[in-house]
Amino acid sequence: MILKGLNIDHYTTGRELGRGGEGTVYELQNDPSLVVKLYNEPLNKDKISKLQRMLAMRSPAIEAYAAWPVDLVLDDTAKIYGFVMKKLVGFVPMHMIFSPMDRKKMFPDKGYNFLVHVARNLATAFFKLHEAGLIVGDVNEGNILISANGMVAFIDCDSFQVKGDDKYFFCEVGVPRYTPRELLKKGSFENVVRTVNTDSFSLAILIFQLLFMGRHPYAGRNKTTTDIDEETAIRQNQFAYSLENKKKKLSPPINSLPIEHLPESLISLFHRAFEQDERPVPADWIKSLDAMLADMLVCNVSKLHSYPAQLQDCPWCYFKNKAGILFFLDNHHLHVSAVLNDIESFINGYKLEKIDRKKWNKNTASLNLVAAPIPAHFKSHKNKAIASLLIGVTICVMIALPLGINVFSAMVLLAGLGGHLFFSRKIKAELNNREIDYKTYRERLEYLCREYENLPELQTYNEGIVNWEKTKLEFRRLPQEMERRKKVMEETIYNRQLDDFLVRYDIEKQTIPNFGPAKKVNLINAGIKTAADIPRVLHTKITGMGQKNIQQLLDWRRQMEAEFVYIPDDKKIALGLHQVNGEIANLRTHLETTIRKEYQSLNFLRANIQNHGSQLEKQINDLSTKTYQAELDLVVFRKFAA
Repeated sequence: MILKGLNIDHYTTGRELGRGGEGTVYELQNDPSLVVKLYNEPLNKDKISKLQRMLAMRSPAIEAYAAWPVDLVLDDTAKIYGFVMKKLVGFVPMHMIFSPMDRKKMFPDKGYNFLVHVARNLATAFFKLHEAGLIVGDVNEGNILISANGMVAFIDCDSFQVKGDDKYFFCEVGVPRYTPRELLKKGSFENVVRTVNTDSFSLAILIFQLLFMGRHPYAGRNKTTTDIDEETAIRQNQFAYSLENKKKKLSPPINSLPIEHLPESLISLFHRAFEQDERPVPADWIKSLDAMLADMLVCNVSKLHSYPAQLQDCPWCYFKNKAGILFFLDNHHLHVSAVLNDIESFINGYKLEKIDRKKWNKNTASLNLVAAPIPAHFKSHKNKAIASLLIGVTICVMIALPLGINVFSAMVLLAGLGGHLFFSRKIKAELNNREIDYKTYRERLEYLCREYENLPELQTYNEGIVNWEKTKLEFRRLPQEMERRKKVMEETIYNRQLDDFLVRYDIEKQTIPNFGPAKKVNLINAGIKTAADIPRVLHTKITGMGQKNIQQLLDWRRQMEAEFVYIPDDKKIALGLHQVNGEIANLRTHLETTIRKEYQSLNFLRANIQNHGSQLEKQINDLSTKTYQAELDLVVFRKFAA
């Protein structure tokens, strides 16, 4: 699809990257560093004015933290219906580092200090955006991306609150679990002016989730008989981890990191953010998180186990040893098998190389050939032929001139010519025979050279070497294959345990934002009955279920996942490791057998090639001498016969 830009003449869309309730994002073929978002519905004047204002506000400071519009695209009527933004490469949604398994898959070498580092960068991003006159507004873990070095980037920036010359372009969407109580009380986001203070509440929620690995500050064990969901807890100031509220209705979940483990400055900031009206601003968080990062220790057991310096012992080891819970997954509990010993020593015992058969080098100088002398009888023939011709001509002249007997002269002349032709015919016959001999030698030599340069076995051998090297590479990669299979095994056990946890959340009985009884019935009729079934909505057509509803379901499922703690089943893992070890051992045996057999076969073929080549070399050498001698003799005889 060809799109016309406001600043650039045209853009060409490529692969679709994502589709949401509001629009679709595509790659751009003519600039892989950019993507374009095209809206599903025509934009109203306010939205168009907002996009124009955003484009005018464009700056390096904003683009460092946001996928900001760099150009607007126009439809056939010159009306704006999308915008171009930078492509975020190597970024993943922030919620993926809440789960220990997702964190291991995405960033296997990142520990708790990485979460603190991301929190610090998140606060910096808010600080810079606020400094540019922007309010994020719709804050949630789904529209914030992070990279492997902890950099933060916002997407869906067209929902930001933007200030025009004489009006606000409001953020009219939001997720209740990230929304401060003063906005929840309004019942709607329409025409609501958000502030740094409202953003600071959302920022504090995200920082809390990062430091507590997905836990929400307003979710915990309910001390009352009344249902208290997250939105209700926010409205009532029920901070579950509060150390100051003596009448709180919620207490921290079991097996959650105690807030007391954090530095005092952070504990104070969380209490201000969740229990007071004037919340800490991003700069406050930056200062405290920087101090925490500078003062962290790393456990001797695992490099992923970093923790605040004021703690005497590693909290992550405590959870593992006392409750069997792994908040950070390394490979210490996946024992290395001895089945992969001596990989390199085995490979190094088998070496073969391709055979590079070069073209035969014709080097006549090295033969030291000398032309054979012209046989005496051919010289005699030539002399007799010349003599016959001369005698005939002489007699003709001597007799014919005085007597005027033309007939006699002609006869004598013809006799001389006949003698000449008789003797020269023998010379020509010999020349013809020599040319035939040379041509025969040359054709045979060329045939042998072609056979030498293109031995049928040679192609088979070299192709076999290529396939044999692939088998050796597969053998050399057995340790990586072992790790891959162990990870798949561990992920399978983890996901089954997670599904067993999520299946407890019955959709019919749970409170899901914007999902009333009718929508729930449609889900249940489609076989989606629990939180464990939610991923199926991505591939199932359900009546009244659009992209917005699907995203809400996925968000709700993530909320439920945050309550899950992973306690490895040692028996299942041991059984899984035993199975993986057996599979790799069998694969190793198979590859070793294949490598040995192919080595023997290729060695045998190589010997045949060398023997065949040696025979051909001898034949070519012998024939070369005969061919080049015949050529030299032919050239000399041709000069003699001329």
